[in-house]
Amino acid sequence: MDNDVPGTDYCIGFSTCLSRTISLTHSLRTSAGSHERFLVIEVFGRYAGFTALLPTMAGAANRCVIPEHKFDMEKLCEVMTADRKTNPSLYSVVLVSEGAHWQGGEVVYSSDETDMFGHKKLGGIGEHVGNALRELSPKFNNGRRINVISQRLSYLVRCGDPDAVDSLVPMAFGNIASTCCWTASRGAWSACATANTTTSPSRSFTSKKKVVDVDKYYDRDRLRPIYKSFLQKPLFIVNND
Repeated sequence: MDNDVPGTDYCIGFSTCLSRTISLTHSLRTSAGSHERFLVIEVFGRYAGFTALLPTMAGAANRCVIPEHKFDMEKLCEVMTADRKTNPSLYSVVLVSEGAHWQGGEVVYSSDETDMFGHKKLGGIGEHVGNALRELSPKFNNGRRINVISQRLSYLVRCGDPDAVDSLVPMAFGNIASTCCWTASRGAWSACATANTTTSPSRSFTSKKKVVDVDKYYDRDRLRPIYKSFLQKPLFIVNND
């Protein structure tokens, strides 16, 4: 669902996650606007920031912070305040990956409990970011504090029915897998590359971590996606690098 598996441009569940994140963020805008606040939304993303980057690229948020880049909290507050001032409803939105952390800070864990792979459970970075933005806001808002609405989307983005893409892709992947079985092809997994279904060597899925290429897709200074030419890009813009 985080789209963080190497060897493929697309992972099953990613489209549904994006659709829900965009929809829920737009729903929460009404509360942020009526109270003229910052809206801080925490989404999944332990090592990779795709689930924050792509909804922001689609217009769901003004800014996003991702695990691949240690962000400057004051810079985030500065640009969020500027975004809020230019919004007629006086609010701005940031999506925060659960694995993100700021300069001088550490990854935030919700508990010491570990999963089957030994990873501690992440969660709570959104609250930390929200509190910091509230305390820093007078510096960029003529001495007046800006309050914050902080929301963790958590499992809301991965429950319920899949969207259209996530109904079609698993069928195609399953078809490719069965074809490999019938043709005695070994050592390959179903994958998607530049919007085409294909196979990928199984070793590619364990050889490295798939993360956002910050130089290609993330503006470190503006804390948002890079909006350059999308010509000849795959369906979800970001290639498997």
